Amino acid sequence: MSYIEQFEQELIAKLNGKEDTASIVRWTAEQVLESYRNGITAGQKGTQVIRKGQSRRRGSFGKAE
Repeated sequence: MSYIEQFEQELIAKLNGKEDTASIVRWTAEQVLESYRNGITAGQKGTQVIRKGQSRRRGSFGKAE
């Protein structure tokens, strides 16, 4: 099960349960923050991905000819 599928199941369970809106919002914010931090950590440990082909950020992007 992917992270998003697991998150969705837990969120649905909370929405269908007896928890109040404030606690669901707090839980959601904590989950998003944790996921963000995990992504930052993974990015620092991972190797740089170099794709073949032209960069979309370089070239005559936005220049009038």
